[in-house]
Amino acid sequence: MEAVEAAASWHRAQEYRAQAKAASQAAVLLREAAGLTGAPPPTAKPRTGRVARTAGRGLPTTTPVTGVPVRPRPDPGRPGPARTR
Repeated sequence: MEAVEAAASWHRAQEYRAQAKAASQAAVLLREAAGLTGAPPPTAKPRTGRVARTAGRGLPTTTPVTGVPVRPRPDPGRPGPARTR
């Protein structure tokens, strides 16, 4: 529900009225469905803060790609795959 509400807020900020209305309606329906299942609706506000990197977590650091690798060309003396129409 928080993601849908955040999407509605973003669409309102971008002035995408139809998308904002649809996302808001979806959030209402999700809240109603949660009420029917007995699950309490979330009351926490969406997180907007940045998260600091923690050593040992996330993708391993690698050297940056500095160019495009050379692809080997097919051997002209060797026939390639047959192409049919």
